[in-house]
Amino acid sequence: MRAVAVFLGLLMMMLLVPARAEAKGIPLIYNTGDHAFPTGPLPAPLDKEPDLAGYEAGYMCQVKGVLWSYFSVSDCKPVAFKGDTYIDDAEVVKAITAKYTEADMQRGLWGRFGWMLGALVIVAGAIFWLKEKISGEKDESDAEEKNEA
Repeated sequence: MRAVAVFLGLLMMMLLVPARAEAKGIPLIYNTGDHAFPTGPLPAPLDKEPDLAGYEAGYMCQVKGVLWSYFSVSDCKPVAFKGDTYIDDAEVVKAITAKYTEADMQRGLWGRFGWMLGALVIVAGAIFWLKEKISGEKDESDAEEKNEA
């Protein structure tokens, strides 16, 4: 049970250290900033413009999350994006809004619900820890350690 408590303590410390999510650099635990969620190919007539070759339609949103699973996605605006660059002029916004809605954003299961799994693990660990403290019971590994000493 001590291992679970240590793991949960370390997990909570890592989650409390904020860091900005970037496309390049060190992988981080807590993600904040802008993120472009694709919705599909650029709608006509944007798909024929040579300046937009390689771009795709999507929504640029402010995100907050843990391990690239976002519990807050807000202030979304339609954009054409490629990598870290995006275009949000009036013509692009009008064409993308006419074809795609925010519901069309491709977030995936982990991006949408993964943070809930982490929260569930933390809550379950806290419940087990409280149960042990309240009941006064020790798990088998603690008893074995005392018997070996």
